[in-house]
Amino acid sequence: MNPTRRQLLLGSATALCAPSLVLGATRPRVVVIGGGWGGLAAARALADSCNVLLVERNPRFVALPLGNRWLAGRAGSSRLYHDYAAAARHYGYRHLAADVQAIDRASRRISTSGGALTYDWLVLASGISEDPGALFACDAAAVRHYQTHFASTYSAGASLEALQQRLQGFTEGEFLLTLPLAPYRCPPAPYERAVIIAHAIRSRQLKAHLTVVDPNPPWPAYQRIFAERFRQQVSYLPNTRLRQLDPYRQVATLDIDELRFAAAIVMPPQGAGSLCRESGLTAADSAWAATDPRHFAAIGDERVFIVGDSVGSVSPLFGHYPKTGQMAANMGRIAAAEILARIAGRSNEPALPDSTCYAYVDLEPAEFVRIDTRYRLRGDGLLAQTINQQRNPYPNGEDEIWLAGQLQELLDPAAS
Repeated sequence: MNPTRRQLLLGSATALCAPSLVLGATRPRVVVIGGGWGGLAAARALADSCNVLLVERNPRFVALPLGNRWLAGRAGSSRLYHDYAAAARHYGYRHLAADVQAIDRASRRISTSGGALTYDWLVLASGISEDPGALFACDAAAVRHYQTHFASTYSAGASLEALQQRLQGFTEGEFLLTLPLAPYRCPPAPYERAVIIAHAIRSRQLKAHLTVVDPNPPWPAYQRIFAERFRQQVSYLPNTRLRQLDPYRQVATLDIDELRFAAAIVMPPQGAGSLCRESGLTAADSAWAATDPRHFAAIGDERVFIVGDSVGSVSPLFGHYPKTGQMAANMGRIAAAEILARIAGRSNEPALPDSTCYAYVDLEPAEFVRIDTRYRLRGDGLLAQTINQQRNPYPNGEDEIWLAGQLQELLDPAAS
């Protein structure tokens, strides 16, 4: 987007939120911060009954479940990127392309680069933040070097194009891929990226090797795939931590060894989006937001709801909901239903969310794993989780149908 276009967007959206119009409005004012799956779902669900403003600094929605496929050359850019303004027009809410600078919850006032906003209800869908400083003892120069050469490219505002160039430019040597401790965004995605890199090494016959450093217990489906199909290309090290990273010498210190690498994707620790931390919405001794586990109201503030990847632990039985797109969208709808019920002064029994995602386990021939996560309330009131994983060696477009349906629901019927 060129500067003139951006200024027009900022100007028009700010004008729509001018104090005279806001004060004269009879419908409740809802500000949704963050245009990921959760924010888009909440905005759509609330638009018929409320004055809804979606604040998202990026001009385009990035369909991150397509990101790895795009990197692998299996999806085009036209399906990866979608226009926020078009979605807002279609579903009857407004979009402001601006940075959020601060949230004053006491006065229900939000400071943005496009002006000040007030709200009756706030839906915060700020996604994740990464903490590369934890890898480099807060060395700012090392962090900048990491972000240029080894960044995870794991958020909607990150440059997938830059990562694609890094992958295409890799021709030989050791490739290092590290995971953070769970929970993190989109659990199978790092392994899917590992499959893409391993496939490139094999198909291009590169004099190269991939090491996957995973501090978590092994993922059985991918552990089996690495051993059976990529034995020559991949070393998978579960239950292994990255202790230190020298980004200049390109040396990784692991639990019991050092590894020199030529290229890397390094995933630092993740936590709730920075706005959650800065607004005092994270749980004590946690990097994640504190919410009611059923309707996602912020603990201590009944006018703020937090949805999506920022949400912290919801059950002592399993911890966090999986940080997936479909889960975030379901959270957005559940929070919206609770807001509408509170506005109407009626009680509401929240639905239980669910999640489905697909991930490559091989590219040629194409093979996916489908991961379904479902929930129920036990007799003692605790949430219980059931996970079902199925490998599909003969896919017939099931993943495409699922994704097209999700995007149409969030964006508009023409999205696919």
